[in-house]
Amino acid sequence: MKENEKKLSESLEKYLLAIYDISKNNSNIIVKDVSKYLGIGSASTATAIKTLAKKGLIDYVPYGNITLTKEGMNLIQLKIYRHNTISTFLNQVLEIEKTSADKNASAIEYSMTQDVLIKFVHFLDFMKQCSCREPKWLNSCKHSLKDGQISKKCTNCVSGKGGCNGCCSG
Repeated sequence: MKENEKKLSESLEKYLLAIYDISKNNSNIIVKDVSKYLGIGSASTATAIKTLAKKGLIDYVPYGNITLTKEGMNLIQLKIYRHNTISTFLNQVLEIEKTSADKNASAIEYSMTQDVLIKFVHFLDFMKQCSCREPKWLNSCKHSLKDGQISKKCTNCVSGKGGCNGCCSG
């Protein structure tokens, strides 16, 4: 999935996500709804809403309803896709508990530069779609995570002595 997104701060993304979440059950969203949803003051929320409107991600007039624009909806869908891809990797591949995987996925997203994040999500998406399904090196990594040690068949690969014993190739 290509990532053509406007760079938003973590805070602005949270406002945009809140609008998206609220819109699932309410088509008449006002600043007070977003403020209450996030537990943030109305003045701060109004400022963020105005910023999102200036960026063309929402339609908003003061004291009126807030709606996502097509561009805003595309950005939210991309954000959700990116988050779910990272969270799924953490949960299913690294076997991190779901709640922790979700929390850490968010931290990972905001700790990387945009160019690295795009390549990271592309790699995870590629690995998910790859016909190899689960390369041998991934199984070896899972074994290492569980046992705390590298398997004997990987010793040559890691030490650089004697070449690979087949643990790395698909």
